[in-house]
Amino acid sequence: MIQEHETWQVLDATKMQTYMRCPRKFFYSYVLGWKSELPSNALVFGSGWHHAMEVLLDMGYTAEACAKAFTVAESHIREFFSPEWDHSNAPKNPANLFRALPQYCNTYADDDFSVEHIEVAGSVAIAEGKLLHFKTDAICRDHRGVFSLEHKTATRLSPSWMAQWRQKMQIGVYSHVLYCMYPENEVYGVIINGAFFSNEPKRAGSRDNEFRRIPCRRTLQFMEGWLAETEDIFDAVQRDYQKLSESTEEDSVMRCFYRNTEACTDYGQCPFLDYCTTWNNPLQHADEPPMGMTVDHWDPRKADTIREVVNL
Repeated sequence: MIQEHETWQVLDATKMQTYMRCPRKFFYSYVLGWKSELPSNALVFGSGWHHAMEVLLDMGYTAEACAKAFTVAESHIREFFSPEWDHSNAPKNPANLFRALPQYCNTYADDDFSVEHIEVAGSVAIAEGKLLHFKTDAICRDHRGVFSLEHKTATRLSPSWMAQWRQKMQIGVYSHVLYCMYPENEVYGVIINGAFFSNEPKRAGSRDNEFRRIPCRRTLQFMEGWLAETEDIFDAVQRDYQKLSESTEEDSVMRCFYRNTEACTDYGQCPFLDYCTTWNNPLQHADEPPMGMTVDHWDPRKADTIREVVNL
C-alpha cells in the first residue's frame, strides 16, 4: 500500500480534467506524482508569457512595460532552457515572445477594463465538504461586468482550439468562482486571452504572431448542471481513493483508476503508455519512478505567481 500524500485531496481543474480524460493517467501523475525529468517547453514558455502578462496588467501597454515584461519572461525561461535550445523550441522561444509583446499591446490598445485582482488562488465549495482549488490569472471589470481573463498560448489558431473552451472543466471552475465572489448581475464570464506564436515572417503576408480573445459565458442554469456533474466526478475520484486503500501489490490487477484506452494519443502519445501496456497492477512498480521520470506532486496552492488567496 502506498502512503497518502498531502496533495491527494487538493483537486483543481487540471487534475479533474486529467481524471476525466484517463483515471490511470491521474494515478501516475497525481497519486504517484510521476513526471518527466525533462522540462516541458510548452509549460515553461506558457509560464513565461503569464509572467509577462502580469507585468502588462500592472503597468499598462507601454514600451517600458514591454521591456520589463520581456526581462521577467526571459529570466523565467532561462531557468530551464539555455539559448542553445531556442531553435528547437521555436516558435515558443524568447525571440518570438520579444516580438509578440508590442504586437499584443498594439492589438489591445483600446482595452478599457480595470484590473481588480491578479493571480488569485484559493478553494471553492461545490457541495458541503467538497472543495475545488483554483488559481485565476486576472479578474477584471468593464462595461460588460466582471470577468476572469485567462492567458493561453498555442502555435496555431484553429476551430478546435476555440471550441474546446465551450465545455472545459477549467471554465466551469472559474465561472463558479466569479458567481461566488460577485452578485449574479455583475458577472460577465470568462475570457480566454489566446496568444498564437509564429517565427518571424520571411516575406510579406506570411503568418505572424496573432491574438484572439474567446468569451465563455455560463448562465446559472448551465452552472446547475455543471455543479451536479462536477460533484459526480469528485465523488468518483474519492471512490477510487477508497478502492486504492484496499488494494495491494499482491493483487494481479489494480481495480481502481481504470485505463481509458481511447485517450492514449490525445495531445500526442501519453508518457505512461508503455507502463499501461505492460502493467496490470502499477502498485507492484510504485516504489520508485522509472528511468527518465521523477516524483513531483503538483500542488496549485504553491504556485510561485500567487498574490492573493481567497477561500469561498
